[in-house]
Amino acid sequence: MHSHQLDVQNAFLHGVLKEEIFMRPPTGLNIGNDKVCRLNKTLYGLKQAPMEWNKEFNNYVQGLGFKQSEYDKCLYVRNKDGKPIYILLYVDDFIIASKDLQEMTVLKNKLKEKFKVKDLGNLKYFLGIRIIRKEQTMHLSQAAYVGKLLEKFGMSDCHQVKTPMEQNPPRELEGDCIVGQKPYKELVGCLMYLMLNTRPDLSSAINFYSCYQSNATEAQWLGLKRILRYLKGTADIGLLYDVNTKKPLVSYVDADWANDYDRKSISGFLIQVYGNCVGWVTRKQNTVALSSTEAEYVALASAVTEVLWMKGLLVDFQICDIEPVIYEDNQSCIALLSRWEHKRLKHVDVKYNFVRDCYMNKSIDVQYVPTTHQIADILTKGLSYEKFNCFRSMSKMVTGY
Repeated sequence: MHSHQLDVQNAFLHGVLKEEIFMRPPTGLNIGNDKVCRLNKTLYGLKQAPMEWNKEFNNYVQGLGFKQSEYDKCLYVRNKDGKPIYILLYVDDFIIASKDLQEMTVLKNKLKEKFKVKDLGNLKYFLGIRIIRKEQTMHLSQAAYVGKLLEKFGMSDCHQVKTPMEQNPPRELEGDCIVGQKPYKELVGCLMYLMLNTRPDLSSAINFYSCYQSNATEAQWLGLKRILRYLKGTADIGLLYDVNTKKPLVSYVDADWANDYDRKSISGFLIQVYGNCVGWVTRKQNTVALSSTEAEYVALASAVTEVLWMKGLLVDFQICDIEPVIYEDNQSCIALLSRWEHKRLKHVDVKYNFVRDCYMNKSIDVQYVPTTHQIADILTKGLSYEKFNCFRSMSKMVTGY
């Protein structure tokens, strides 16, 4: 598809106020001290402004024949004469995608009639993500953001390391708390933005160090800065998307059982569409699992909810009749789906058992994968460089673009 980016100028000023709101006259407007201004349009800073702008945009594009996705309210779809066209909205930035370049031009002209729109042409940068498209591939990276991050935290000249986290990261809280003295929380937030967009290889490390945002010591601070040292040598790495014939929707699920002081396990899963990574999660489980099988089962249930959402979203892209495949490396967990052992696992919360219904009614298919091919292992724990590099490559994270 052709993909173009547009930016709406002064987007929030397009909203129409429903409430009666008054403001003091702005500087330079001399109307007397005893008068105020009544607002007819939303202004930046009003809590109503984002919502009213979104309503205005939503009503207009729906009037052009677009339908708002039930699975992602920022996605609009129109399929006219078998020529689908998509709009993806993010506040005042949006992407238009279609195979029909002429149809895109017509749509852009319609949008310009209503809003003051800046046409940025072919999609190259979006929300800080660099997008390089070739004939059969697309690469997403954030090298410029990494450079700014290293400079901001004084790590531009640091020594590189090969992994973002040690195999046994520092869990002890010996020494004084450095939170408030050093920008620990700020660095966690900056790294989180990078991880959520293009860097699943950081997910496990950030999940671990974010648990110490209220009581971190010098040991955790050094561990967190290790992620920056890793980024120093991998700034250009990013996600590669290519054309292939792999299965439409696949997920890899793993759990790291009771490896922390509070004995709560870590869930991790990665979702691929036609072999390309589109989603990943590292999350501490809410309850203490009493066995590795139970921990894997809870992780599997979390992954299924995300996979079913992704399945619905793909319908908007005319990819239907999908049977998602989920790869799990715990055979006892897989066996539970068809033979529930009530005595051993009767304490497991009812909400996790919906995964059995999904398996029995064939909404999903769960298959065994050896631990050596369990990509989600990179999302749950610190690994040796050999394993880490292997799983990173299997996630299709590459550099050189």
